[in-house]
Amino acid sequence: MSFNCFYLPPEIKQTMDYESPWQELLVASLSLPDPLPPPEFEAYKEVESDQKAWRNQQAFNHFSAARPRSSRFSETEKKGQEMEATKDQVARKRMNDRAYRERCKKKKMETERNVELLSKENDRLKGENANFKAEAVRTGKTLQSQEQEMKQLKKAIGLLKQRHDTQNTLVDVLSERLAIANDADLRRENTQLKSNIVLLRSQVNDRNNLDKLQLQEKNAQLEHEKSLLEVIVQALCEKISNEKGHEGDHAG
Repeated sequence: MSFNCFYLPPEIKQTMDYESPWQELLVASLSLPDPLPPPEFEAYKEVESDQKAWRNQQAFNHFSAARPRSSRFSETEKKGQEMEATKDQVARKRMNDRAYRERCKKKKMETERNVELLSKENDRLKGENANFKAEAVRTGKTLQSQEQEMKQLKKAIGLLKQRHDTQNTLVDVLSERLAIANDADLRRENTQLKSNIVLLRSQVNDRNNLDKLQLQEKNAQLEHEKSLLEVIVQALCEKISNEKGHEGDHAG
């Protein structure tokens, strides 16, 4: 059976201008399943119409599966794919941009929170630093005041020590002089007692000499008191002179 004896639609014939490896398969598939009845039967036209429709459907199915797509359909499909790819890229870009903005927002919030915390910590440290500086100033003033007090105390201690040494010297001098005076008084008293004994022995019967003896005893006692007073007055004069000398040195 020849291929040209079959009816093919114009769009299918247009695609068969080139040699296709599916041509033999198409010819085999288009062979009639049953022979046509003789033309004298009235059912010929109906059967022929059915077979023609069947052949057209078979040819269309095979060529739709085997023929290369037209450039118009390829470009349209390509444009559709490009549009789909572009839509996917735009969607992914929007998603990435949204995620990036969310990350930036979170990072900004975290940065602002950290800045706020650091600001508070900085203010606290500034306050502590100011307190430390004020405490250092107070401590410096206290140390300076204590240093002045120490100097004054050392000076007062030096004066007291000097006075103590002076008083010790005066005590030693007075003690020595008192000892000498006492010794002289004792000797004088001893001499006086001896004289009194001699008088008493020689004039035991003379009542007139009793008054004279009493006067002599009183005179000796007054002499003794006089010597003691002289020693005390001399010591006091030396003490006053020493104190005036120390006051002059202190004023200088």
